[in-house]
Amino acid sequence: MIKAPTIRRLAANDSYTFLMQELEKIDSEILEPLSGTDWPRDMPVITGGGLIESISSIDVTYASTGKDDDNLFFDAANEIPVIQADLSKQVARTFNWAEYMSFTVTEKEKMMSVGRDPETFLNKGIRLHCDKTIDRNVYRGFSKVNSTGLCNSPQITRTSAWPGAGGTSTWRSKTPDEILDDINRALSAVWRDNDCSSDALPNHILIPVEQFGMLVTRKVADDSERSILTYVLENNIATKQGKELVISPCKWCAGIGSGSTDRMVVYMNQVDRVCFNLTQPLRRMETEYAEMRIKIPYIAQFSEVRFLYPSTVRYVDGI
Repeated sequence: MIKAPTIRRLAANDSYTFLMQELEKIDSEILEPLSGTDWPRDMPVITGGGLIESISSIDVTYASTGKDDDNLFFDAANEIPVIQADLSKQVARTFNWAEYMSFTVTEKEKMMSVGRDPETFLNKGIRLHCDKTIDRNVYRGFSKVNSTGLCNSPQITRTSAWPGAGGTSTWRSKTPDEILDDINRALSAVWRDNDCSSDALPNHILIPVEQFGMLVTRKVADDSERSILTYVLENNIATKQGKELVISPCKWCAGIGSGSTDRMVVYMNQVDRVCFNLTQPLRRMETEYAEMRIKIPYIAQFSEVRFLYPSTVRYVDGI
């Protein structure tokens, strides 16, 4: 038998709990996880095509049987050089992505009674998860399928940052001019390796968040209001050639260089230079019912990063 004082104490506690619930104000805004993806900014995408096995593109290189001056024609000439074309094919794999939401009919009814729909929450979660998977695919790839991305492809030429006057290569110990020199050397190397074609001059640079913050906050000189970032954007080779250079922070560049150093990625952000295919944007499939449970599957498909012109990308480690 329960003693009377205990009964009165339970009643008091219950009343207090009820009172607190009555005084509680529930904020209608749901606090979702803070998460960001940058691939739409840094990587061109080709959308459409449906669920396919792979994506291929044709490369062509040209060669002549003669040297440049052999093409000069004279009356006594009896041999004319012949142009040749060598065709090859690049193949990019596609990856299927799938996830489903699941809840019982009673769970849905309970949440709906207080103005919440479980499908709304879970739909946002699935879309965020898919977007983050694509983000990793674009920048790093997946070790499970031995794929790489924009920041760590073995196809790309890698160099080390040049030591400054202080003997170290890291930007934190370099002067604004030495940082600008690192960037201009990388830009000119890509430009030179592509026969100085204006279509190969890089227009986009990715650097770790820490280095980007340093460029924004450090001034060119103590008596100057210009940041190093402004100075670099105004005086680089690409800008002087009429291009618009973009320098963006990228969390995937930190610690990915040789010896776990930080990496700068210099490239041409253009769909016919480097891209990936979103062959099947995230799609909701037909709802499935199993006894009292509701299941709603989602599916998407995307390709690995396609370096159509690997020579237009350059890695600089140790910045």
